[in-house]
Parts: sequence; C-alpha cells; structure tokens
Amino acid sequence: MAKRSTRLAATGLALGAALSLLGTAGSAEATAQAVNTTVQAGSNIREAATTNSRLVGTTQFQSTAYVRCYTRGQYVKVGNYGTNVWYYGNVFDDDATPGHAYLNVWVWGGNVNVGTDPSPEVSPC
Repeated sequence: MAKRSTRLAATGLALGAALSLLGTAGSAEATAQAVNTTVQAGSNIREAATTNSRLVGTTQFQSTAYVRCYTRGQYVKVGNYGTNVWYYGNVFDDDATPGHAYLNVWVWGGNVNVGTDPSPEVSPC
C-alpha cells in the first residue's frame, strides 16, 4: 500500500509541475505578442501586408505604435534594407495636426523600430 501511495504522490507532483510549466509558457507567449514601439516619420500605413493594398495614411512624424503581431507579406526594399515582414497593430501620429490614430493597420517592417525583422518580441499573426 505504501508503494502505491508513493507512486500516486509522485504522479501528482509531476502533473502539478507540468501544469505549472504550461501556465508559465502561456503567459510568456502572451507577453511576446504585443510591443510598444515607434514608427518612422513618412511611413505608409496600409490595409494589408502589401504595397498594392489601400493606403490608409502616412505618418507625419515619428509615431507611437502598439504592434500585436507580424506576418510575411510583400518583400519591399528601400535603400540597402529589404524585408517581407509586416507588423499589424495601431499607430498613433499624435504630433500631426490634427493628431490621428490608425487602428488595425499594417506597417512594413523597415519602418517599425523593433531592431530586427521579425522582432523576437512579437508573435506571428
């Protein structure tokens, strides 16, 4: 009887540890999905991850952005930098007159200040 109780206790501890790890992984993934950053002045804000999509607006100044995820869309090259990464989220061109909020839009990765494309801090869409 003691052996069975020990095995059940060990199984319960292992299950509890596994569930704890799953909970930790889920919260780490949730924090990796959204990043506060900036978008360069003169950045085109698009309806989809391609330059053929509707132009929603163009930032007048460096703007605050809340990036939720990224996708691989149309490859774009400007100067010496090219990427097919596009970021999805909200862009706030607060210094413009009048200020403007672009919600649920796409911005080409070369214009989003996250370091590398795709940013390791942002999850795929």
